[in-house]
Amino acid sequence: MKIAFICRFPELSQTFILTQITGLLDLGHDVRIFATHFCDSGVRHRDVQKYDLVKRVHRIAKLPPLRILRILGSACIVARILPTHPIMILKALRVFRRDLGPVSSLSFLRRVVPFIKGDFDIIQSHFGPNGNRCIPLKKIGVRAKLVTTFHGFDVTTFVRQNGNEVYSDLFRIGDLFTYNSEATRQKLLELGCPPDRMAKLPMGIHLDQIEFAERKVLSDNRINVLSVGRLVEMKGREYAIRAMARIIRQFPNVTYNIAGDGPLRQSLQELIDDLEVGHAVKLLGWVDSEQLDELYRSSHIFLHPSVTASNGNMEGQGVVLAEAQAHGMPVIATNHNAFPDSIVDGRSGFLVGERDVDALVEKLRYLVEHPDVWPQMGRCGREFV
Repeated sequence: MKIAFICRFPELSQTFILTQITGLLDLGHDVRIFATHFCDSGVRHRDVQKYDLVKRVHRIAKLPPLRILRILGSACIVARILPTHPIMILKALRVFRRDLGPVSSLSFLRRVVPFIKGDFDIIQSHFGPNGNRCIPLKKIGVRAKLVTTFHGFDVTTFVRQNGNEVYSDLFRIGDLFTYNSEATRQKLLELGCPPDRMAKLPMGIHLDQIEFAERKVLSDNRINVLSVGRLVEMKGREYAIRAMARIIRQFPNVTYNIAGDGPLRQSLQELIDDLEVGHAVKLLGWVDSEQLDELYRSSHIFLHPSVTASNGNMEGQGVVLAEAQAHGMPVIATNHNAFPDSIVDGRSGFLVGERDVDALVEKLRYLVEHPDVWPQMGRCGREFV
């Protein structure tokens, strides 16, 4: 099949999308990536290079600054495509004239032509807003099946900002809507998603690429705690650092590494300095896939205490929880959105209340003091994932 992906790319914090793309390529499908934002931080996942995915990315050329050049360029595009797809081009021009302004219509015309020419079987949009971007494609007659995958912020913050009817047109014309957890499913049903076109599809990981190892305290007696993800309010890093500061004072052999970057990096570093734990708590920034593998291999406990952000933003499945459990690490997370679907509470890890530093300390202390439970919790987590 020919499959078009609508997503941010290559986004280090969204490896689940990369896994789906490479999995489809391994199965022999032809995948093209339409990047809503081309994210090039200088650090890339190894599979981007292995599969030469940048060559599969389509980026829309910017419109020329002069209006006459914009019009002439768009006219050339229409002239090339009109003979083979006259009805869709004419419909497109009508849609644009009705729904968009004159400048926007030229830009959007350039965006829609690759889908008219591509003759795709499926258009896979990750996150609801990207599904909405595809509504005009269905209106002009693009025959591809429209699949929209919902994750987290798209059924929380985005709806809060844009209203409960924000997906009404998408629910009417989309072909399939996938969700990662029961929590996401309930939110979609409340928004009016048709249940007969819904399917549960948790984001997967390549278990054959993750080496399981039972955790144990090494000869140097060091215990390493790890967090992975963006430095944003929703990830709850502030509460993790406060809890870890108390643990480190009691157990000097414990260290805490935080892989990832984001707008809160400076304020989190200031918190680390204020708590005087900079010797044991490190903000590593973004790391490449090889460095991340090494962090997983050398760590003992995974900490991921996400919270509902002040703007209502919430995580979805929390794929890093699956990655950590697959490696064999006990996890501590919060009772947040879909997380109860993502670990086996009390067996592969522990769930505590959001923003509850005392509860985080309690579970961290238990795991630090009882390394004998790590192997069984790790085996349970691997089997669950």
